Amino acid sequence: MASGIWTSTSGAAVQAQNVDMIANNLANGDTLAFKKDLPTFKEYLASVEREKEGVDVPHGQVKDKDFYPIDGKDQSFVILDGTYTNFRQGHLRVTQGALDVAMDGPGFLEVSTPNGARYTRQGSLKLAADGRLVTTDGHPVLAAAPANTAVGAAAPVQGAPDAARFINLRDIGKRVSITPEGELYAGDELIARLNVVEFQNLNGLRKAAGQLFLNKDPANVVAPQRTQVRQGMLETSNVNPVEEMTNLIRANRLFEHDLKAMKTMGDLMGREVNDIGKL
Repeated sequence: MASGIWTSTSGAAVQAQNVDMIANNLANGDTLAFKKDLPTFKEYLASVEREKEGVDVPHGQVKDKDFYPIDGKDQSFVILDGTYTNFRQGHLRVTQGALDVAMDGPGFLEVSTPNGARYTRQGSLKLAADGRLVTTDGHPVLAAAPANTAVGAAAPVQGAPDAARFINLRDIGKRVSITPEGELYAGDELIARLNVVEFQNLNGLRKAAGQLFLNKDPANVVAPQRTQVRQGMLETSNVNPVEEMTNLIRANRLFEHDLKAMKTMGDLMGREVNDIGKL
């Protein structure tokens, strides 16, 4: 009887975590280039998850259950095994901003952070006070190769290993244009090429702060084959509010059902103790 209440308890705990994840997705419905998270569940038998134990030979009186040991095989639980990110592309919104870029395809922009290189699809770029091309969080955007020393060279930055690839637009008075291949021009002069990359396995990416992603396997990075850079556009969140609200309602109802099952099991255990024990 006790195993039933733990089964419903584990289900309620998992649905509570699922509700939190869905709520986070809904909260980022208007966040540029946000990629929603989805849960993965795991159901298992308690005996399978336990370490293997030796056979306990009974030394006293032999009972019926000694011939057919259950060993917890009736105890089924569920846990939140992990989360994965849905990298489906969001809609592209026209902004007409000269430094707004959207990745049309599976590619990412490489940027430099104090913790090393990171990748993002949030293309709302701007100029820093020193003329560097940076993200909204101030992370320098990296060129595919060291920037043009005549025009786009960035001033050395103390402790920045990617300083040679920073893009500097400080003294450029002409309008900036960006080609679908990521080439950045000032008038007719090529300044740099944005380092747009793709990944063999998107599941190898891990979320970091500020719509950034971390890739720990250098072999996972490949040259862009299907991605084009769209100037004057931004990618919106890939969260569908209607879909997430449906998921939220379902998760809440499953949570309520687990609570009812816990109450029922508790009542049955109370009757087992108070009523059956009197027989």
